[in-house]
Amino acid sequence: MTKINKKLGDGEYHLQQSEIMIATEDFREGGFAFISEGSLALRELGHYGVTKPIPNGESAITALITGKDCKKIYGATSGKKSHLFYYDPSPAAEHVVDIGILGKDSGCRNLMADKDGVIYGIVNPSGRIFRYAPEGEYSLIWTYKVNKIEFFRKAVGEEVSVAVLEPVSNVIYGITKKTSKLFAFDIKKKSLKIMRKIERAGKSNAIAIDKKGNIFGACKNGFLFRYSIADDKLNILDIQLPSPKGMEYLNHVDSLAYDGDESIYGGTTLGTIFRLNTSTLKLIGYGRPVIDHRIRALVIGRDGIIYGCAGAPEKNSHLFKLNPEDGEVKDIGIPMVHFPKNWICYDISALAVGKNGEIYIGQSERVSYFLIYYPPVKKDA
Repeated sequence: MTKINKKLGDGEYHLQQSEIMIATEDFREGGFAFISEGSLALRELGHYGVTKPIPNGESAITALITGKDCKKIYGATSGKKSHLFYYDPSPAAEHVVDIGILGKDSGCRNLMADKDGVIYGIVNPSGRIFRYAPEGEYSLIWTYKVNKIEFFRKAVGEEVSVAVLEPVSNVIYGITKKTSKLFAFDIKKKSLKIMRKIERAGKSNAIAIDKKGNIFGACKNGFLFRYSIADDKLNILDIQLPSPKGMEYLNHVDSLAYDGDESIYGGTTLGTIFRLNTSTLKLIGYGRPVIDHRIRALVIGRDGIIYGCAGAPEKNSHLFKLNPEDGEVKDIGIPMVHFPKNWICYDISALAVGKNGEIYIGQSERVSYFLIYYPPVKKDA
């Protein structure tokens, strides 16, 4: 390693290469941990003069979902108070609006939308289910209108780990965190039914539903399960999540993204990523994008690329991308912006995709912001 000596009195000071890297050509050309392809923007969780920003301690974004026709991005926070909000990217607004409070000392990690764009979610630790209908809401540069958040009287009664909405029947299927019980909440009938227990399925942070009405998730020792809604049949598949040998019992599903056809892309709590073919039940592992644990969110971009965030809470979260065509996994880096303020996003829990292919990033720290990643333009071959 190159050393530079600096005289300090009678002794010498050895300046290591890492201390002078900022002056080197390699560093100037991108030899650092921050995102260097594409661009980033930052938005506060509110707009002074229109809507008061969500306070620190209540601003950790733990869920994001794209609204109907990609007109807005909806999100939820966790902390001293949990908030539901939306981001309006239109030129007439271009700001975040706080819709309302979901609960005190609570969190929301699950947001879902039906075919009409109605938003559903679950507030923990009580497992309280809510509904928000966007119809009639609007936002402009100087004003906005939101609707009332409606809570169903029937609650799950315990913390919910994962949930998904079946779009045809409008039934929410979820799994409780502590007891690992699969439940179904019929939105139309407003009824809750406990289906069965799936051992250790509550340790996972995501489930996915395919076009045939099969729910996929993970249970004890990292084995995948498939639950058929039509047949009310549960199969524990002979497929384990990709894991370092001997650590299978510690591995759970962390995030899932379904492509609408036959592929579910997933990330695990041990930091590995994979693709599952829902027809052949063949699983392909792609390794780890970073050396740390956790793949906390995955989305499928409009360019066909899978984008995700990797890294354990309270550590550095990296954005990464997976190219399904050739299996290449690339660590994009840590999100950092310089406008409208200098800010580094260390902790990420949620992602969503915008109309024009932009990736929305939910920061989940005590002081959090809403970031937007614009992937680089593809060059013609």
